[in-house]
Amino acid sequence: MPYKKLSSQLHFLTQASLGGKVDEAICPESAIIQDWDAIYELSQWHQIGALLYQHFERTGASTGTSECFYKVKEQSLNQAVFNMLFLKKSIAISSDLANHSVDSFLMKGALWAWLLYESPGLREFGDIDFFLRKESINDGLKILASHNFFPDTYRKYLLENEKVAALYFETDYQLPLTPTGNEIIQSLEIQWNTTYPRYHYSFGWNELANKMMSVEVANTTLEVPSEENQFLMMIVHHAGVEQWDKLKYMADLVRILRKFAGEMDWTYIISVTKQKGFYKIMLESLGLVNLLTGENYLVHCGQDLEKQYPSTKLFQKVVLHWEHTRFKPVTKSWQIFYFNMIYRDRLRDKFSILFSHIAYLLEWRLIIPKARWYRKKPNP
Repeated sequence: MPYKKLSSQLHFLTQASLGGKVDEAICPESAIIQDWDAIYELSQWHQIGALLYQHFERTGASTGTSECFYKVKEQSLNQAVFNMLFLKKSIAISSDLANHSVDSFLMKGALWAWLLYESPGLREFGDIDFFLRKESINDGLKILASHNFFPDTYRKYLLENEKVAALYFETDYQLPLTPTGNEIIQSLEIQWNTTYPRYHYSFGWNELANKMMSVEVANTTLEVPSEENQFLMMIVHHAGVEQWDKLKYMADLVRILRKFAGEMDWTYIISVTKQKGFYKIMLESLGLVNLLTGENYLVHCGQDLEKQYPSTKLFQKVVLHWEHTRFKPVTKSWQIFYFNMIYRDRLRDKFSILFSHIAYLLEWRLIIPKARWYRKKPNP
């Protein structure tokens, strides 16, 4: 089955966010844009407004009488200021954690904006993420409290009981914190794993911090995981959890590959992805990059893999969401579960995920406290 062709709008946004050369097999019949307002609306879903403005500036594309250009220009300027404020806060917290011997590193959006993009204002993100050694979380929470970030009342309730807290840290992977006062940054999360353990990706502190690299960010040196582990964390989150739902995620992947692919230890990457059962997901992701940019990074994994990846089924699903967006569910658990049951490598990987979900649903020592909270919490 041939790949689905991109619409002229999506083709334009793909070029704006990824560059490169789209494969002729998926190029639209006509590249003429009829509706620039639709371009703007779709760029908001994909969270690539600043990249779109850069593309306008670079190519001189005309948007006619549409307000699209002026909207993304304003958005781009606001994003640059916003990211600078995030950076300042991120560095302050990172330094404070290090000074108090709390094992941690800045991760995901805030870091990738500065590490991978030509200008950090080009990458949109909404919160700050820190990865902490699980044993350092309590000390870390004290430091974060001094910066006016606290768990919400629900998580605070769960953490009050030592046994329930231990189960929470065992079955979850992140703890969202909210600020008090008039903080510009409204969300900060700490993680101790890459995603829910029941999906069997699981990278803990020792694995990710086994090889670190120094990154210069605004005249400050940050210690973060190696480029290989940055890549693996990206595949887990953007593919395994988010299923490449937005061009923003693909923009991250393209940039990390352009910057680091030639020096990454692909033997290590292949070994880890096969061990944890997401080698196929990685190949599908590299196949998408090849189809959308003409850049073949599959050669690092084997010969002629570009003939197999991406699968038509995955590509059609991704493009469907890119073209028409996707309804945001109350919980994404089913979406993530379904995707992993299809695309994980082996039958035993899928059974492990299934049995872990069943075990999680039967964990009464955690379910009962959660049920008590929801029964007693005041109505909004």
